Amino acid sequence: MLLSAAVPAPSAPRDPVTQRPCFGAASRDPLTHCADPSLRLTIFPSPADALLEPNAPCVPAGRTSLLYPCAFGVRRAATGAATGTLALVGDSHASHWRAAVDVIAERKGQPAVSITRSRCPFINATVIMPRRDRIDCRSWNREVMAYLRSHREVSTLFLSERSSARFVTAPGRDSLETQVAGYISLWRSLPATIEHVVVIRDTPRGSTASTLCVQRAHAAKRAAGPRCSRSRAQALHTDPAVIAAQRMRSPRVHAIDLSNFFCDARRCFPVVGGAFVYKDGDHISTVFARTLGPYLLRAYDAILRAPATGAPAGPLDGLRTDERAAAECLIAERQAVAQAGGWQQVGPEHLQRAKLCRTWLELRVLQLAALGISGERNRRNRYVLILELLET
Repeated sequence: MLLSAAVPAPSAPRDPVTQRPCFGAASRDPLTHCADPSLRLTIFPSPADALLEPNAPCVPAGRTSLLYPCAFGVRRAATGAATGTLALVGDSHASHWRAAVDVIAERKGQPAVSITRSRCPFINATVIMPRRDRIDCRSWNREVMAYLRSHREVSTLFLSERSSARFVTAPGRDSLETQVAGYISLWRSLPATIEHVVVIRDTPRGSTASTLCVQRAHAAKRAAGPRCSRSRAQALHTDPAVIAAQRMRSPRVHAIDLSNFFCDARRCFPVVGGAFVYKDGDHISTVFARTLGPYLLRAYDAILRAPATGAPAGPLDGLRTDERAAAECLIAERQAVAQAGGWQQVGPEHLQRAKLCRTWLELRVLQLAALGISGERNRRNRYVLILELLET
């Protein structure tokens, strides 16, 4: 569910390289094809610096027995109700997304709270770990639910968790089905004040070998991204939370997949647009996470806009992430123009964005026509869906 190409670049650390338009995730934006040859040998931060880099800043905001919530985003006056607060919840694979969620909070002028605990996913299921840790995780989950019920200002929940965690299986279910059922059960019990549950698909894995390769390539002045990449099948694990979100088919629960900013169809890269992707083998760097912020925002905006676009939910579900991005972009611009009364009544940026998205879709139609039927999905169906949208 990615959308809208014309998202301004996020604020970034004060290193000049981070200010370049194609730095980081922007270099893999499917709608702009941003390229900067001068970044080919850039690696920022260095692997050594990334390892020491903390997650995005967060200010402690009270605690319970096991809960250590902290505030980020836009602060609100103590006397005012912090309505529309965003919450980022999960294990350490939620924490490393904080820099990206912070971009959303900044752009929308909203406060945000981070409620995370390493190795503890927010789920009605039991992680396999030492007994004391397992008990603490269950207690932490209960405290998170109590927090959400007592903090009615929280309206959107961003969730992300380590997809490779192992769970105690429920009778008649394997680990995957146990996790899917555990997520669905928990989401159904959330307070009604939570308007949106947004699952951020777990990131591809890095590796020690890949990091060492990056260091060697940098010393030899060679491009580290392609040289030190891993196969997509090896790096990208199935995410049970995403499967659960898809199965629920609820207007309240959504999944966002940004994997294509890490990987192409075959390989996942440790350096993207000059940004070093990982702080260690299991977590992404804060610098790269922040460059993902505009694209997480794009996807989130698509979720918020969905009821007003008039786009049927079913057909677009058959499109791939980048195809849906362009399709929803075009639909949104058409809707804005229709509401304004014509192209003459809106700013030129709307026409520019609509043309960009339409051109991208036209190119994809040509690609699908040449490919025929192959892959995991029937490409002819996607071809017809996109063609119908272009002809509308």
